[in-house]
Amino acid sequence: MSPSKIATGPLVEMLGDEMTRVIWDLIKEKLLNPHLEMELHTYDLGVEHRDKTDDKARKNDMASPLKLEGIQVQVRPTVSVIVL
Repeated sequence: MSPSKIATGPLVEMLGDEMTRVIWDLIKEKLLNPHLEMELHTYDLGVEHRDKTDDKARKNDMASPLKLEGIQVQVRPTVSVIVL
């Protein structure tokens, strides 16, 4: 870990569709990665992935982050940070 970075607890990113992915990648690249050392858990809740898994991705991936302790970052139509 870089001495100038802050270590976080586990971070959960729940990916949505289209522009939210682009915006979230930009936020991570410009605002978070330079300052935080993150353990990232990624769940794809995009329509294409849900269709491929017969919507099991949504059901399974929505419950998985609840088992982790720390900060949850959700990307949906908007970006919100929820401290657990």
